[in-house]
Amino acid sequence: MNDDLTTTELSSIDEEIVAYLDGELDSVAEAQVVRRLSEDAAYRSRLGQLQQAWDMLDNLRRTEADDEFVQSTVAMVAVQAEGEAKTQKLRVQRKRNLAWLAVAAVALFSVAGGFLAIHRRMTRENRNLIRDLPVVEHVDEYRYIDDVEFLKQLERENLFAAEVDDDM
Repeated sequence: MNDDLTTTELSSIDEEIVAYLDGELDSVAEAQVVRRLSEDAAYRSRLGQLQQAWDMLDNLRRTEADDEFVQSTVAMVAVQAEGEAKTQKLRVQRKRNLAWLAVAAVALFSVAGGFLAIHRRMTRENRNLIRDLPVVEHVDEYRYIDDVEFLKQLERENLFAAEVDDDM
């Protein structure tokens, strides 16, 4: 191996060697590592360094977690789980509230739209009735009139308009 290797290349070589030492490589990759070990002295040296580091790790004293550490860790996990459960519950409740709010909004808009449509239709019918009110008020009298020209003359003289204005 050259001294010119970058940190990324060295890291890639270390990953390859560690995978070889752990037995994680497939047969093709393992054969490539074995071939490179036989050809490259620096690669073999790096393998030796990593193997020595692994061996030193194996020689370290193992400590067992005491009961207090286990209890505090379990308590922290329980507190975190409780917090996550509360957060999840609030999230579900918020979604439910938003769903009810959406249903209420749709219902409100539907009621308002229906009211406006009915109001507009009824108002139009009422306007027509108000427009025709003078005729309707005197329909019995008009029944005996044979000539439409007479009615037009009455209208020209604004007799109908005067009656509507007096009633309002």
